Amino acid sequence: MKKIFLQMGATRDGQNPYCDVAQRESYFTVLAERGDFVDYQSRGLHLPFDMILRIERPENPYEVMLAYMNAGLLESPHVVLAGFEVYNQSAGRVREMLSDQADHPGFIPLDKYAQRMALKKVLTPVPQPEFRFFASVLNIKEARDMLLYPCVIKPVDGGGGLGIWLVKSAQQLDNAIDKLATTLNYGGRCFSGFIVECWIEGEEYSLQGVVCNGEAHALTCCQKLIEQVDNGDGMISFYESGHVGVAARDLPPAFSNLMQLCCTTFDYRQGAFHIDFIVVDGVPHFLEMGFRLSGMGVVSLVKEITGLNWAEITFNIEQGKPFAGVNFTASTSAVGQLRLRQRSQLVAAERWVLQHQRGSVLPPMSLPPLVVSQDSSLYADLTRHAGILGTLCLTAHDHHEIMALFNAVTNRQGMPSRSNMLCAE
Repeated sequence: MKKIFLQMGATRDGQNPYCDVAQRESYFTVLAERGDFVDYQSRGLHLPFDMILRIERPENPYEVMLAYMNAGLLESPHVVLAGFEVYNQSAGRVREMLSDQADHPGFIPLDKYAQRMALKKVLTPVPQPEFRFFASVLNIKEARDMLLYPCVIKPVDGGGGLGIWLVKSAQQLDNAIDKLATTLNYGGRCFSGFIVECWIEGEEYSLQGVVCNGEAHALTCCQKLIEQVDNGDGMISFYESGHVGVAARDLPPAFSNLMQLCCTTFDYRQGAFHIDFIVVDGVPHFLEMGFRLSGMGVVSLVKEITGLNWAEITFNIEQGKPFAGVNFTASTSAVGQLRLRQRSQLVAAERWVLQHQRGSVLPPMSLPPLVVSQDSSLYADLTRHAGILGTLCLTAHDHHEIMALFNAVTNRQGMPSRSNMLCAE
């Protein structure tokens, strides 16, 4: 009998780690994705799947299964995983539809609001920014004079920073509402709701790991560089541009406790995850959890740091292979990746690499520029995942050294000299 792997949605960073693992394991690989995005990505990348199902709404599990059966695939998929965040719930629904355990419903990933509420109800509440839920942007506007500023508006089912705004006054809120009213989710869909949360300032981190039989295991811990972009009207949007990671050998107890509490509270018993949080005065404040592999090249970052194939570990857990825990094999150095979005950043990064003979600037994906209207189903992808000019990669003994350089390249501080950059390459 043919073993079939079904991936819900293409990755946006051009990597296909699940497909690579599945094909090594002799699976027939199938990708379910919107046809227009397949056409766009295929202009510069080879999609290595054995079959591609062009689906208008991959977020609809019934449409996915109908296309699957119409393609003549007689066996049910053995492994179903999401390649992109917004299709995670659809992947969960498909797994549930295929399950023969009627008395044990499958895991359906929680959106950002459901995560916040679940953690708020635990016996010892997890620190997190104060938040409110709104069903529509008009509801937010009606509450403009009752909100505390500055605040952050987040769609509960977006991804890649789409539709997230920092607003500092009621007037700026009106501008944000006007923008959100014309912003569509991936695939040209509407957002299903919004969180408005208090803005807190601190260092942002993320944990990358896997959970098996309810027990969470961290692979890496990354400090993140979040770029704030002033859009000219005082409103700030965000880009998650940099990750500086170390192996999660000796996590602070607060980080480990947060990780396990999230998996337990959300009843997430198997699969990959990443958890984003912000540290204020040494205390981690929960932001959100992703029930999948990270994008933006973080899978390759995890492998370089730990020697472990995050996708392979996840795939093996999903297909029922025994999991013996995490065994780190790589060095103890920190590794960083910074996605460069501005020409000045690219020039600064290339100049530093040339002067210090350290690190490298990797070229971007070879996807052609494309101009589309705001109501295009490709608009969200092109505004959040295109336009990368290169990626600065660096290894050093201390993650602070890399963060100092990344901050400098993004014009947040002066460029560090050779003497205070202790590279391990």
